[in-house]
Amino acid sequence: MARNTESSTRSAGRVRVDPGPTLGAKQHRIGKRAQMSAWLANHQLVAIETLMALLARPMASILTWFVIAIALTLPGALWMTLDNIEQLSGRFQESGRITVYLQPGSEVLAGQALSDRIAQLPNVVTTDFISAEDALADFRETSGLQAALDLLPENPLPAVILVEPPLALSGEPLDTLLATLRGYSLVDTVQLDMAWIDRLMAMLVLGQRMSVVLGVLLSLAILLVVGNTIRLAIAARVDEIRVVKLVGGTNAYVRRPFLYTGLWFGFVGGLISWVLLTISWWLLSGPVSQLAGLYSSQFSLKPLSAVAALTLLLSAMLLGWIGAWWSVSRHLYRIEP
Repeated sequence: MARNTESSTRSAGRVRVDPGPTLGAKQHRIGKRAQMSAWLANHQLVAIETLMALLARPMASILTWFVIAIALTLPGALWMTLDNIEQLSGRFQESGRITVYLQPGSEVLAGQALSDRIAQLPNVVTTDFISAEDALADFRETSGLQAALDLLPENPLPAVILVEPPLALSGEPLDTLLATLRGYSLVDTVQLDMAWIDRLMAMLVLGQRMSVVLGVLLSLAILLVVGNTIRLAIAARVDEIRVVKLVGGTNAYVRRPFLYTGLWFGFVGGLISWVLLTISWWLLSGPVSQLAGLYSSQFSLKPLSAVAALTLLLSAMLLGWIGAWWSVSRHLYRIEP
């Protein structure tokens, strides 16, 4: 009895101790939304920090930006030149047009009907009918031979149809069009300056090839400039990269600041290139307009279009990103803790 009483007393006086919180790591599940928010916040933070780092070293950053800008300005200037040449495409078209001389004494209505018929042919852009009387009046006004022309018993000039084919038309389609024009009974002679068209097409092909070659070479130059700059930045942060990898930082996490640095190099370099092109257009537009006025032309130099400027800027950013990725891929994996 005494032992049972003592055991009961001990059981009644026993105090249960709270073990407290469990020690050790716990696994928490983070939703996709929170992961995406954290990922975007990290990208925003890295983008701002890399820009501030570039601005903290203004001399080195400005030199790199201007090298990229000059490399972009050369193909941008060629692009702007080709864009302005499109204004002259109509005049180039007229220079390569086909002149159809009608039989002497052809009636005006018959000539106009033939002109409308030719305009419906394939590979014909437009036609323009000039009667014999209009041709004589124009020649009288521009030649200064009014007195001599008044002595002629009749009009020596024939009616003419000016046929404008597409600028790139050549080879067999052009020969077919010429044969069709010569086949009309009202046509006397068909004249075409083939040498001029051949020279024009050769110049256009040469310009296109030069633009491609220049663009590729300067793109490689930008890649090398950005890649070398990123390589120096990696070499200066080797110890930091090793510490980050040692505590569990992934290659993507380490790579991110350098990629944003390449993007900022391309972005600011593209903006400076656009400013340089705008200044060049402003300096050249006045003399070009004066020169065009001397030739009684309404031609005016156009600045770089918004689409072209945006394409130039995006291309610069892409080249900066590719240059940074190439440099980081070569050197980052060699750094291990």
